[in-house]
Amino acid sequence: MDTADDRQPVFRRAAIGDMEAIAALEAEIFTEPYLQFMLRQLFELHGNQWLVAELDNALTGYALTLVRDERSLLFSFAVHMPLRNRGFGRALLDRAVQCCSEAGAREMSLTVRPDNQPALNIFKAANFQPVAYHDQYFGPGQPRWVMTRRLERR
Repeated sequence: MDTADDRQPVFRRAAIGDMEAIAALEAEIFTEPYLQFMLRQLFELHGNQWLVAELDNALTGYALTLVRDERSLLFSFAVHMPLRNRGFGRALLDRAVQCCSEAGAREMSLTVRPDNQPALNIFKAANFQPVAYHDQYFGPGQPRWVMTRRLERR
């Protein structure tokens, strides 16, 4: 990590008490963030697949993955703005990939806006390859790249 100090994030499974901090991070990062009640419902269904990163006991990022059979989806991923470009996001992504592999997934996919160059960069650096482009993935004016990556069995 390219930091002025040697602080390292701590990764753990999300807890219900993290929902407020995750909702705040959603509002910071996304123009159409998930609302707290939506996050709560996602937690009820997929809480055991939700990874959070902490630095100095503060939630700094999260990755929600969905695993079914041998496939996984990076459903949502965010890192606190001031910590970007310091290796924290890549470390979180690598840990999420590892968790999916350990859960038996052989492939991980994700979608990303074509204008989100920082996300495209981190996903490409983590060996995700674009496999399809949809100009209306989530509806009119909502283009997305679909990217996938093969996972090693753990």
